[in-house]
Amino acid sequence: MSTVTRKSQGFAGERIIEIPKDALERCRTMPLINSLFITRMGFYPKARYHYYQRPTGISQVILLYCTDGQGWIQLPNHRVLLTAGEVFAIPANMPHSYGADNNNPWTIHWFHLGGTHCGQSVSTIVDERSNTPHPLRVPYSDERVILFDRIFDTLLKGYGTTNLLFANLTLPYFLASFVLPENFQPDIVTSGTSPTDKAILFMQENLSRTVTLDNIAQSANLSASFFSRKFKQDTGYAPIEYFNHLRVQRACQLLHFSDLRINEVASQLGIDDPFYFSRLFKKHMGVSPAEYKKSEGIQRRT
Repeated sequence: MSTVTRKSQGFAGERIIEIPKDALERCRTMPLINSLFITRMGFYPKARYHYYQRPTGISQVILLYCTDGQGWIQLPNHRVLLTAGEVFAIPANMPHSYGADNNNPWTIHWFHLGGTHCGQSVSTIVDERSNTPHPLRVPYSDERVILFDRIFDTLLKGYGTTNLLFANLTLPYFLASFVLPENFQPDIVTSGTSPTDKAILFMQENLSRTVTLDNIAQSANLSASFFSRKFKQDTGYAPIEYFNHLRVQRACQLLHFSDLRINEVASQLGIDDPFYFSRLFKKHMGVSPAEYKKSEGIQRRT
């Protein structure tokens, strides 16, 4: 059974790019992008009567991002409503149909994606909190739309190697805006509204002091036990381990960009014992501070 397509004679302002076969073959040979690359992409504004039916699916992953209106996606055992501010990925080779709502048609930015790991790459762009997949809701971002346009305009210039590389290397950043919207929007990151954000800000402001777990937990207004569990869930690290990561990161900067001796670097981090500092540094970096300076070609006093 063949694909069924039904729509009006185009949508005002629509944009679409179909990557030629020879360009796709080159994508498959480029190590930097062969795991995930664009095969087709487009933008349909207020796409009334937009409809596709694919009884056997297609060999690419389909990514649909709705910025206005709404539409629907029919999967073999589940119907998905996609509304403004939501994104959904249809797996490769999955039978499906989808279309715009008749009364409030969607505006969508969409991709067809190929590559050796395209399925794994977009698998997180589905809300799997229930037994059936649901769209992922994200805050609107002008930067996300600008990124989409940048990818599109790059491919519009042609399918030379540099254009293919730039467009497809930008794609993971675009996807990250859905998976990690709190990192993608700097105002959310720096606002420090979550307990973990508050704790990290406290750590960054107190790298020159010796702090305890209780100190850090108090900065987040939580008990030490609850805070420890929450912080590790959010970051993958225990609070003190994370704090020590930040201290060693700062030590690397001081070793690179100052004339401080190693014991002076330790002192800048609130560590009075240079031997403890060396052990801590080696634990995180794999080499001692002196070896680090030597390997990085930092010719300053030690």
